[in-house]
Amino acid sequence: MKTKLFLLAMALMMSNLLFAQEQKVIKIANYNLTTVTICSGKGALTSGLDTRFDFSNDKKGVLFLQANSDRATINFGKKFGNFQAIESFGVFKNIPWTGPMFLYQLGPLDFIAWNGFGFGKNDQLKDPGYEPHFFFSYEGIGLTLLKNNRFSGAIMYFTTEPMDWFLSYKRTIPVGERSNLFAEVTYGHSADLLMLVIGYSLKLKN
Repeated sequence: MKTKLFLLAMALMMSNLLFAQEQKVIKIANYNLTTVTICSGKGALTSGLDTRFDFSNDKKGVLFLQANSDRATINFGKKFGNFQAIESFGVFKNIPWTGPMFLYQLGPLDFIAWNGFGFGKNDQLKDPGYEPHFFFSYEGIGLTLLKNNRFSGAIMYFTTEPMDWFLSYKRTIPVGERSNLFAEVTYGHSADLLMLVIGYSLKLKN
């Protein structure tokens, strides 16, 4: 509960800061903050109140930070045309993990391959440890139609659980010149459940 309240306070503080200092650049080292996204609900990769802060620099570097009540992740890498190579570091509950992420854009199609190794004493990730072992594998493909409609599918392996797969539809609604509302409905095969995420995204002037 404390973590959720902290995330909510952080999101509200950041939103106020962005609106109040619209003409100023918010930086981490040589990375400029470009986009802030706040969402709530449950999806294939999100749960509860979820926040994301995207940064970039003039050397095609990318950096994005994500956090919710269960995990916090730092992702950084570089763009090579339509291809991005990223390394992820994070903590899921009390277990640290790391792994590569690869993103590719081909016209209306987008692809993701994301894999991680956790550092825990057992496969159930109950206690942190030092020996790396398989944590997750997530591969997906998406198709964007008419700019604001995205259909996607993905498969995921998580620790020792059987393979799961997801089908999603995301609708984006522009609000003004630089912000969007969005809703995403996802079917999760393992739970045989429809999941919903709603959110808001703001692009900064840099």
